[in-house]
Amino acid sequence: MPADLRERKEQFVSGLQGGTIEEVNVVTAVAPLVYFCWNLISPSTYGSSLVVDFALNWVCPLLAITTYSSNVGILYTLTLVPCISIWFNNRMQTDSQKTASKRKVRSPESQEFQLKKKPFITAYRSSMLVLTVLAILAVDFPVFPRRFAKVETWGTSLMDLGVGSFVFSNGLVSARTLLKECLHPEKKLSLTKKSLLAVRSMMTLLIIGLIRLYFVKNLEYQEHVTEYGVHWNFFITLSLLPPVLVFLEPITHYIPRFVIATMLSIIYEITLARHEKVLNFLILAPRADFFSANREGIVSFIGYCSIFLWGQTTGFYILGNKPTKNNLYKPSVDPLLKAKASQKISSWDKWTTVSPLTGLFFWTGMFSFLFLFVLPVLPFDVSRRFANLPYVIWVVGVNQGGLAVYCLIDIIFGLTEYEYRIPTILEALNGNGLLMFLLSNVSTGLINMLMVTVDASNTIGVVTLLFYSCFLTTVAVILYQKKIFIKI
Repeated sequence: MPADLRERKEQFVSGLQGGTIEEVNVVTAVAPLVYFCWNLISPSTYGSSLVVDFALNWVCPLLAITTYSSNVGILYTLTLVPCISIWFNNRMQTDSQKTASKRKVRSPESQEFQLKKKPFITAYRSSMLVLTVLAILAVDFPVFPRRFAKVETWGTSLMDLGVGSFVFSNGLVSARTLLKECLHPEKKLSLTKKSLLAVRSMMTLLIIGLIRLYFVKNLEYQEHVTEYGVHWNFFITLSLLPPVLVFLEPITHYIPRFVIATMLSIIYEITLARHEKVLNFLILAPRADFFSANREGIVSFIGYCSIFLWGQTTGFYILGNKPTKNNLYKPSVDPLLKAKASQKISSWDKWTTVSPLTGLFFWTGMFSFLFLFVLPVLPFDVSRRFANLPYVIWVVGVNQGGLAVYCLIDIIFGLTEYEYRIPTILEALNGNGLLMFLLSNVSTGLINMLMVTVDASNTIGVVTLLFYSCFLTTVAVILYQKKIFIKI
């Protein structure tokens, strides 16, 4: 890549100030909206169409962050009205034929604790992935508003939220392993075996991160140094999470994960606030050695650890098929039952044993309070660059709230772990999430090498993104149909 073109591309994504949190919320709300719309039309023939599936779950988010980014309300209307019409027409035909049948629904309370796939979790994870991988490429085109791209230091944007959400989502899924250990304690691995598995997982992601570093440096690919540092990248951050969390595990037997996450963020924030030299170093210091050269990636790892732990905490109360004792804050498979008539259930146990929706509403409320009343008095604004306390509050709160909306949609349409109904494309993406994230990064690099994205018209940008979306969808669906699931 010519040096002048590389410089232009780097300037295109540097020094940005982001946008408002309200706009980010409105734009990202397209994800649960299309999930709602798909459920409206799923009983009809349209629901099984891959074309409709793609239009809802890829084209709508793509248009929301590009062509309709300033008129999202119009996009919502254009999406909702046809789906409501199809639903109404289908409902009229069903009523006229009087074919409604009563289905027996098993009560979760009568079942043993189980870990089953839930539609709203799959939809949440896959929709988040769609927005993330779209933004990865879209940011290189002028059709993608600069206010949605990653900010330089302080502020909020769509892409800043996407990075944290990806970590939160991974933490949520990892809670399944912890609950399995509680369910089958005899199969629990020793700390040594867990450490070996964590190192293996770390090495896979670390190698991917180093390969990316090699190509970026040797192909003269554009890079945004203040994003993670000179040598660091997001794959290296992901690679270090497994071993660090194994190291923290013995502590979690005594201190809940959300408390550890909170302590990490608070200590980090106090360090930034009370020691001016630390902040000056992070922002202004020359990149003289490995630590100073990669300070953003190293220090932000603290915040990403906190986000991951919050994701695990969320998984404890939404992954199971029934509420379990104290699942609001710890992994538990024990039912909340009276052992003897004379024994009373404590108020604490009652309040901390929650259903998915109750737990999500509780934590969403807590983080909304923190965001409205605590964040304004903190010394610093949100910073994805350093993953500080305000950033953690913002990312975790948005993800908790988003999950609550998805959960409500499942309740509205009567979906449970016993009736699993999900768009094929979202199911396919969920089966190979990290692989698709990796493939999107590789595809983005190739597209940037083949065309001058910064000079592309809005039409060319959107068309390129559509072909990119079709490619990722095709790979995901083929792998899913062949039952190939690659865990990285």
